[in-house]
Amino acid sequence: MDASWWPGNIDRARLTDRYDNPGLVDGAVWDEFCGWLRRSRDVVLRPDVPDAPLDRAEGFRHLLVLMHLGISQALTRTDPFHPTLGQVSRTDVFKFGLDCPDAAYRGCAIRGDLTYRVTGNVGTVHYLSFQVNEGMQNLGNLRGDELELGPDRGFELVIGPDRHEGNWLRTPPGVDALTVRQFFYDWETEQPATLAIERTGGRRPRDDLDTVTPDRVARQLRAIGEWVYANANAWADAEVLGQMSWRNGFPPATAKPELGGAEENVNGWGHYDLGPDEALVVEVLPARARYWSLHLGNFWWESLDYAGHQTSLNGHQAVLDADGRFRAVIAHRDPGVPNWLDTMGHRRGPMLFRWVVTESAPEPVTTVVPFDSIRDHLPPGTAVVDPAGRAATIERRRAHVLRRFAQ
Repeated sequence: MDASWWPGNIDRARLTDRYDNPGLVDGAVWDEFCGWLRRSRDVVLRPDVPDAPLDRAEGFRHLLVLMHLGISQALTRTDPFHPTLGQVSRTDVFKFGLDCPDAAYRGCAIRGDLTYRVTGNVGTVHYLSFQVNEGMQNLGNLRGDELELGPDRGFELVIGPDRHEGNWLRTPPGVDALTVRQFFYDWETEQPATLAIERTGGRRPRDDLDTVTPDRVARQLRAIGEWVYANANAWADAEVLGQMSWRNGFPPATAKPELGGAEENVNGWGHYDLGPDEALVVEVLPARARYWSLHLGNFWWESLDYAGHQTSLNGHQAVLDADGRFRAVIAHRDPGVPNWLDTMGHRRGPMLFRWVVTESAPEPVTTVVPFDSIRDHLPPGTAVVDPAGRAATIERRRAHVLRRFAQ
């Protein structure tokens, strides 16, 4: 996949020592920026992209999401000399790159030649990880369960190039970003980690990275425009190719550190394509893993609404059958089974298995079945979920998501 979709490209746009830029002053750069947006419109209208009204609406809305993310990336202070982990990314609203429905993401710009201290409390969240990247490439991970903790579950983590006693995450010279992931398993009880970061050493800070100059603004406008177009194309290409190769199935799961994935995150990107009266039964014997999940996305690789609908299930939420197997039903309407994943009216889109800190990555078996015969393909004892029970589940999901992203 082309690296032009990576958000760090927008951060690099501010790294200029020039001041003047005639194209910014006379408006030519703005016209160029608008040109990138016009080209992005053409991606939504590509002949190999679904033209159903829902897909078109989500395509144009996704362009708005990408514009928001790109502009926020450009305008938010991301000085590696004065880092802050800031607020949790609102991936319940601004979805990108098939985000994980169980996750709270935070991050900041850092430098591989500087040293930082992260302090806080790991809370009770099921999975916590710290990752350092150079561009898209993951260059190191450390998990919360690998940290030495104090009696109150507090910790101090040094991130930097020089070996340090205790909790330490090494940074090679090219590192330019820190990502923190928290995955919630029991949405009703787990408490998030509290985190703060400070720089503890290194050369004298450069204090002009957020100063407005004609050249800096010109470079940021170009970077945002190119980024919106590159992302729209990248995820459309991924889904078109995926549907050709793994329609209603999953490829072998792999870790994807070259695409920014955690080293211990082994995942398989499958793709569903179902008619109005079809369903997909997904069956697997879950791996012995710290975390696993299955969730759905739309054509534009946004996770589907996991607060107001059951579009995802993790290893805590899933109901296993008597033989220990997980059987999910992907369908357009509620079949009244516990492990229903709601397509929310999307005929096609991606589906993703994640196996994190795992002994194996089992390959799921998938079967397209008529909606009216779903129970013929499930064990006889499969429970019945009535509308009231489903509504209660959705209310619990919605309440957790509101807490997770409270600002």
